[in-house]
Amino acid sequence: MLAGVSVEGRSIEAIDIAGSIAAPGVGALVFGAIHGDEPGSAELCRRFVAALSSNPPLYRTVVVPALNPDGLSRLTKNNARDVDLNRNFAARNWTRAHPPGYDPGPTPESEPESAALAALVAHLSPRAIVAVHQPFRCVNWDGTGEGLADDMALACGYPSVASVGYPTPGSFGSRYGVDEGRRVITLELPRPVPDGDWDGCLRALRCCTIFPPEP
Repeated sequence: MLAGVSVEGRSIEAIDIAGSIAAPGVGALVFGAIHGDEPGSAELCRRFVAALSSNPPLYRTVVVPALNPDGLSRLTKNNARDVDLNRNFAARNWTRAHPPGYDPGPTPESEPESAALAALVAHLSPRAIVAVHQPFRCVNWDGTGEGLADDMALACGYPSVASVGYPTPGSFGSRYGVDEGRRVITLELPRPVPDGDWDGCLRALRCCTIFPPEP
């Protein structure tokens, strides 16, 4: 399904995969490439879609391989208006002040890409949300995500951490994990991703599909 359209008119696709257990609602939402210079995140999401197509998840899962298709097309971090989409969410800690390279946009969710993701979360109300990033090689959690992060860390061999080591005002995790108390995970891949890591990371993503949707 079409989740939205980027600044330059590229489609933001959301792949909807039925679960082996029929239940209304969505168990998990996974998205990649919120930063266009993290192509491994989009590749993992594409591999996850292929894996789920042949071996369905327990519950309905939606995957957005590339939230920032404009940035991904040129391998640049920010979107086509040079906004860091992971500083553009309507979190309580959003601020217009920013260091170079982290422009949060003029207002929260001013960008079509972040607005599309916010609308998708509101529409789907998933029980678990995983943002796939690069390059820190860890599993970071927000909100109620610690247990899931620990399970994912065991699956892929990356450490489970409560912080990536610096503040992230206006981030996806700030809004949906910290502010709303949802189960939010940031799966940080290395850059580049070693060939031997893909299978473990796919096992880690499958951990997020075990949560039954809200009735």
